[in-house]
Amino acid sequence: MRISVLGLGYIGLPTAAMFANRGYQVVGFDIDENKVDNVNKGIFDVEEPGLLAFLRDAFNTGNLSAGNMLEPCDVFIICVPTPIDDVNKPDLSYVESAGDQITNVLQRGNLVVLESTVPPGTTLNVLSPILEKSGLTAGKDFDLCHCPERVMPGKILKELTENHRIVGGIDMKSCERGRELYSVFVEGDIYITDPTTAEFSKLAENTYRDVNIALANEFAKLCESYGIDVWKMRVLANNHPRVDILKPGPGVGGHCLPVDPWFLVNGDSGLIPKAREINEGMIRRVEKLIKANTRGNGVVAVLGTAYKANTEDARNSPADKLVEYLSDFEVRLHDPYVKKDNGDLEDTVRNADTVVLMVDHRDYIDMVPADILELMKGNVVIDTRNYFDATAWRDAGARYILLGACETALN
Repeated sequence: MRISVLGLGYIGLPTAAMFANRGYQVVGFDIDENKVDNVNKGIFDVEEPGLLAFLRDAFNTGNLSAGNMLEPCDVFIICVPTPIDDVNKPDLSYVESAGDQITNVLQRGNLVVLESTVPPGTTLNVLSPILEKSGLTAGKDFDLCHCPERVMPGKILKELTENHRIVGGIDMKSCERGRELYSVFVEGDIYITDPTTAEFSKLAENTYRDVNIALANEFAKLCESYGIDVWKMRVLANNHPRVDILKPGPGVGGHCLPVDPWFLVNGDSGLIPKAREINEGMIRRVEKLIKANTRGNGVVAVLGTAYKANTEDARNSPADKLVEYLSDFEVRLHDPYVKKDNGDLEDTVRNADTVVLMVDHRDYIDMVPADILELMKGNVVIDTRNYFDATAWRDAGARYILLGACETALN
């Protein structure tokens, strides 16, 4: 069986390697010629734990190659981006383009799988009609299903194999072929359903998380207004056996949470858009904390530019927006995982008026407060993650400010 994976990004390239390392001939397709050249040379610029060795193993088997011209294959797997535009509407142009490419080489007996996260109805109402321009009929001449990816940066290899998967086929034969395909490497259960339910399920997973984070962030704002500490309140509330309040923070990032909820809604009313508004607004709260506690034109050292801890993924990071909002300050960035920002930590904090912890990377927990404060000009330390030892920083002379605690009230 020959497999073509369209899109060699965060999901496509590891997925291609999964099949290649299990003996299948895999050709990756991408419009980025640099990506294609690097794959064919065995050059992989990745920071994901274990992924570099895994990709090299796939390359060394001779089963993994890449190209920018799609060729006939037995299976086509679409792993292209699905962003939103400036008004939060889904941009399906990459999916449509991938469909057009497949249409040119589609043959009877092929299986087409859409992994990209898409609005409900995309497989049936967008992709299928494009593929049928080939003159072939979905469900009769070729099989079609949606199998959404469900992995998290930092655990991609583990979750690709261990997580349960959903296969939404347009008919039972498509479902069975999709399940057979992914059973090659998936150790979790593989559930079958229709394409639209599969599409909705993936969106529901990420929207559920976004809404619950928004609730935690709303609690943080309310606790500040009441002059209490949301972190202490959260511990007490979570003692209840049916309560699990998530951690508040400066907002959410990555490709999924800031984007996927918009695929379910049409407009700005209702719970989902309100949750998006709350989470997007948290970075403004951090901005206000900085400006209220830092002299004009001061130096702000931002620790953490990835969107989550212990990963190099900086897509839609709250730190990017913070930099935009602090245009009147000298802002220095540090992140041990993000290559463009992984300079010397001491140089980042030297002569800074304010240090802001944006991401709870494991590398920051061992910082010695006295050593950092000795390098700084000021003494303001803002912790947006409740990660630092507040007592240790205050004992060292810091003006330690915790997002969501009474000390940070902004009335």
